[in-house]
Amino acid sequence: MARVPLLQLNDISLTFGGDPVFDGLDAVVQPGDRVALVGRNGSGKSTLMKVMAGLIEPDRGQVIVPPGQSVGYMEQDPDMSGFATLGDFAAHGVEPGELYKVERAGEGLKFDPARPVATASGGG
Repeated sequence: MARVPLLQLNDISLTFGGDPVFDGLDAVVQPGDRVALVGRNGSGKSTLMKVMAGLIEPDRGQVIVPPGQSVGYMEQDPDMSGFATLGDFAAHGVEPGELYKVERAGEGLKFDPARPVATASGGG
């Protein structure tokens, strides 16, 4: 039996002005897959992730996310001012009944929600 993909990109194309960022891109992410986007600065990695998350509409093609699934995106340099801990930032805007999702995702990432924002590295 075929598995339902978590995310499918069909013939995705996107242009900002001149040359295409990507053209005719196809991808399928299945449950259990591990995905890495590797490329030079400015090559379109973050833009592709924003297309995957539905934050940017492609010029052409389809982004398919099955019912009950969602794709999230976290900015590379989020503004965490006003938050005391990483957990406060991660839970901001999340409905109280959905907080378990933040906790569950954090466990898999070895995320310490009590860590003060001021001590977190930007990964620079």
